[in-house]
Amino acid sequence: MSAPQPGATGDGGPTRETARQVRTPRLAVAVCGTALDRTAQVLDLDRGGSPRLVLVDLRDPDAAAAAGAFPPDLPRVAVVTEEQRELLTAAGSAVATATSTDPAVLGPLIAAVLPRTGRGATRVIVVTAGRGGVGRTLLVSNLAHRLAAGRSVLAMDLTASGALGWWLGATGRPWLEVAPLTAELQAEHLAVLAVEVAPRLSLVGGPPRMPAADLASAAIAAARDLVDMVIVDAPPAADPVSRAAIDAADRVLALSYDDPVSRAIREAAALPDTVWWIGAQGPIDDPFRVLPRDERAVAEAAATRRAVRGQLGTAYDELAEVLAIDAS
Repeated sequence: MSAPQPGATGDGGPTRETARQVRTPRLAVAVCGTALDRTAQVLDLDRGGSPRLVLVDLRDPDAAAAAGAFPPDLPRVAVVTEEQRELLTAAGSAVATATSTDPAVLGPLIAAVLPRTGRGATRVIVVTAGRGGVGRTLLVSNLAHRLAAGRSVLAMDLTASGALGWWLGATGRPWLEVAPLTAELQAEHLAVLAVEVAPRLSLVGGPPRMPAADLASAAIAAARDLVDMVIVDAPPAADPVSRAAIDAADRVLALSYDDPVSRAIREAAALPDTVWWIGAQGPIDDPFRVLPRDERAVAEAAATRRAVRGQLGTAYDELAEVLAIDAS
């Protein structure tokens, strides 16, 4: 199903508010248990309306009692102790269980118990960072390759550095080619700019100049009608172009190191609470995921311009799987 057509400003151009309006509806879930508050926030779950499933912390008696008030035919995902899991298994219960409230653990379980439906609006994933040099473009290129297995993906370079094209083995066409069309940019215009990288994977954007913030917003809106998923390599979060991309995104990933400068930049960035913070090469405060330091795997990938393997490649695989489920 195609995403809704972008709205327009007075001169016919898409607005940031329009970008927000075409997002995929949030999943309505009954959340029982205060320990699951952060999970609901990170996964951007809708705690109002008619729930499609119940997420319950069975370690909390009050939460268990609250979950019992919902219809028995609603699917359940439960956080349990190991002893509770053994009891549920012995009783033949079909409840999906986990022993952790980690959003990365519960997200796939939630997706697995939901009835399968057709694809909704295209998902836009924006990857940014507090500052440069944290492996943002490497992450985007690897996620793009992995997400393109079974779906059409557009990798969008808003940095105009050419680095994303280098990792993907292609040369992106300059944003200057479509800059005059900003106010009327449509999917067919963006398709002319796209360069095929591999089956189901294309690249948009390249040197010598970054697009203006309004062109970035227009390009993301147009890309929704082109492919199943859009993954955006955005500049550091303080840049106006990055802010425009974040406003238009369905999911935002932000990379950070755990040094004093990075912590200060992360705090000053004031990004939404729904951002998935990724530890670049090591732990950070309150991460969604931590990427391991694996210089050998990166060096081997750079020598061949292929997808990263090794421990870092495994971490990329896991993150791509979570994103694919998040978009389902």
